[in-house]
Amino acid sequence: MERLGSTNEKTHVVSVIIPCRNEGLYLQHTLLSMTRAKTGLSFEIIIVDDCSTDGCCDFVKDSRWGVNLIESAGLGVARARNLGAGEARGDLLCFCDAHLTVDDFWLDELARPLLGEEAELACPGIASAADPRAIGYGVTWDDKLNWCWLYEEPSTVKYVPLVPGGCLMVRRDVFEDLAGFEQGLRVFGYDDQEFSLKAWLFGYRAAVAPGVVVSHVFRQEHPYPVGWSDLIHNLLYMSYLHFNERRIRKTIEMVKNRQDLGSILAGLLTGDVWKKRRTYLSRRRYDDDWFMTKFEINY
Repeated sequence: MERLGSTNEKTHVVSVIIPCRNEGLYLQHTLLSMTRAKTGLSFEIIIVDDCSTDGCCDFVKDSRWGVNLIESAGLGVARARNLGAGEARGDLLCFCDAHLTVDDFWLDELARPLLGEEAELACPGIASAADPRAIGYGVTWDDKLNWCWLYEEPSTVKYVPLVPGGCLMVRRDVFEDLAGFEQGLRVFGYDDQEFSLKAWLFGYRAAVAPGVVVSHVFRQEHPYPVGWSDLIHNLLYMSYLHFNERRIRKTIEMVKNRQDLGSILAGLLTGDVWKKRRTYLSRRRYDDDWFMTKFEINY
């Protein structure tokens, strides 16, 4: 195992960035797994404690862990990831949930498509800790933008519409070109989906790396409050940033029965979404029609 700062430091450095909030013992298990796994890459681990109240990050304050601990005041997942990336020293950024188990050389296999210039974003297969046979290899959408795992195991690099933020690696220069995860997203939800969509529209490629699977704890509920208003705000924010007018209307139609829709839209449309939309439409290489057609998404 080569940690950042080793006298035998490798050329490619990976920054593993883990946002967390009220993770209990999961975070310690995740760090033990990552620090014990063999790798041929140099790496650092950055923990962003986003206002935990359960003391889950207290053990990391012991310098023997060699972890960079950053404390933040309830930024939400997207902005916590960006905060961690701002402190990163690696040329590859690996964003991970705080409830993972990894195997030897997981970083090496995940980095392979990026270093081989086959993709700019990559994810592993993600297995359920409760049922290791249930493995998702990337994600797509159905006709209502519902999250749908893809279950076909790839033998080579496989391009997918969406890579899950539970374990996602991206080249640092690409992350910076995309301006990171969207700062306007609240708490939790759609951060990885918007990031994947934006990457494709800007001409980058997202893929599943063959030969690597990580185990993920899928919980029945969040360890902190996540409201429907925040989720709908994030869904609409993504839609206004990237979709054509027909798809925006369809998204609004899907949530029209929400009593707080008016206030959500009012807050959204008086913010920065129009400015960002103009910037993204002027910069992107492909439009949302191209994306939906390429991945056979009927939305």
